[in-house]
Amino acid sequence: MELYIRKADLAVGNILVITNQSKETIFIASRDKKNPFLIKLYNRLNTLIGEIKLKNNFLKIYSIEINGEEKATINALPMIDLKFVYLSKANWSVVGNLVASKYHVTQSGKEILRVQPTILSQGHPGLELSFNSLDDGPMGTLLAIFLDKYIKLPTLAPKADLDNLGMKSKMPYLNNFKNKCE
Repeated sequence: MELYIRKADLAVGNILVITNQSKETIFIASRDKKNPFLIKLYNRLNTLIGEIKLKNNFLKIYSIEINGEEKATINALPMIDLKFVYLSKANWSVVGNLVASKYHVTQSGKEILRVQPTILSQGHPGLELSFNSLDDGPMGTLLAIFLDKYIKLPTLAPKADLDNLGMKSKMPYLNNFKNKCE
């Protein structure tokens, strides 16, 4: 079964609509404005079926709860190695290019979810979530929203002072030129 999420909703929206191939709403996800690390997932009847939240701020542990029961935890954000995430309790391994949102989730060596970028109707970019079992839909959807929203690329600040990096030039004439220009 395939589910779809618009990238525009993921980037700025507090409400995310997750649809199937027939454009029928399957899930509705919402972010709390006061607590950005709390994402709630509702079904079509507006019944809360799952949420992901910050469980331990000091250790950066996130919890995924389905129907009020903790199903998985994510230990810290994958800031350095953006190719692998492990969900304890559920025994899910997320492997692939997390930055480009092209990855798959396995449990005991069997693929249960595949996420890849796609173009939705009217040319909107989005994510395609392919599940082998609809039972994994709520937790897989929460995981995809979480990874898309909170994976951050290491970047230099635009106003970074690159002159004081503690490195000496191996070409002294460049230093002389630099001193004359100042």
